[in-house]
Amino acid sequence: MSTDDNQVEKQDFEEQNDEREYIIKDISEILEEEPHTIRNWLKELEGYIPFTKKKNGYRIFKKEGLERFRLIKHLNRDQEYTLKEIALYLDTGGEAFKPVPEISADSILADEMRRMRERLDQLEERDKKRDEILMNLAEQLNKQNTYIEHTLQERNENLTTAMREMLESKKLTAVSQHEEQPIKKGWFQRLLGR
Repeated sequence: MSTDDNQVEKQDFEEQNDEREYIIKDISEILEEEPHTIRNWLKELEGYIPFTKKKNGYRIFKKEGLERFRLIKHLNRDQEYTLKEIALYLDTGGEAFKPVPEISADSILADEMRRMRERLDQLEERDKKRDEILMNLAEQLNKQNTYIEHTLQERNENLTTAMREMLESKKLTAVSQHEEQPIKKGWFQRLLGR
């Protein structure tokens, strides 16, 4: 008979006998722990494990005591709590230390991959928005450059035209002033009368 079959039989036997009384040897067999381990747990956590003592000195445990030992075994072996931490756990009704659910490496990796995908999606979305903003800025800069070039060209043409007009008007003014002024004669010409 395999150990799995023994465990199934033990559980069936326990369920049939809710009022059954257990001694330390029975509990050690059910929990598959050494009797000295059960005694140590009882010594350290005596106030937390319900039992009665018979006249012969044997400690007798009911189903409630067996369940408490199962919890202690789970906390000590599976969750790696110390006996002091287990006492604190039992004092606070489990609020001080909640047993950590067993998490497989696959679920940890799956959660990490999910978080990484979410972060990657966020970064890609941010990159798309940044690219859109950069494209809009580039378009606006091109429009501004075109406007500035057009405005400068127009201003240069206006300045060139204004300068030509001013030069032409100065030439005309100079020519008209030259024609209106009497020719001055030097003193020698005046002397000779010419």
